Amino acid sequence: MNKIYEQLKFLTEIDKVKGILRQSVILGDTNHRENDAEHSWHMAMCAIVLKEYVDLDMVNMETVFKLILIHDIVEIYAGDVPAYSNYSEEEKFQKELEAAEKIFSLLPQEQSREFMKLWLEFEKMDTVEAKYAAVFDRFQGFIQNLTSDGHTWKKFSPQKEMVLKRMEPIRLYAPEIFEKIVLVKVNEYVDRGIIK
Repeated sequence: MNKIYEQLKFLTEIDKVKGILRQSVILGDTNHRENDAEHSWHMAMCAIVLKEYVDLDMVNMETVFKLILIHDIVEIYAGDVPAYSNYSEEEKFQKELEAAEKIFSLLPQEQSREFMKLWLEFEKMDTVEAKYAAVFDRFQGFIQNLTSDGHTWKKFSPQKEMVLKRMEPIRLYAPEIFEKIVLVKVNEYVDRGIIK
């Protein structure tokens, strides 16, 4: 198949990411669940606006944005797994790996390899760019909880330790955001009985 037609087929297929609904709601409107495309856009904006708070050196922002844009495409086939639900990390990874192989195979071989490498880089979080992207993956979801008065926390009743574990990349790589926002707000929601 001609390269440009393979790329067009991929671009058409990934448009489905707009239909993958997350548990988060938009600005507290319980009738409007956030989709994966909205999540990635907001995550990228967080990465730009809050860059000064990340304690990582020599970050290639182009790679960060690629990771952000690619990380949830696999959910077109694998579906969204709520962060505070009870799930097997290994099963989730295997299902998403199969989805990644399937969707990236629509691309020409060289791009397919590049996108798979980027997706695995995000998942493994072993580069500065992946760590940077992870900070804002976690923080964007956190913001959604704040603007919805703890919607997903109310829905899944997570323990404080579970929420803090989810926020670990922020604690490690953006400690000022963690201390001034995350920890303060988590403790407020614990005091209110929303986070256990």
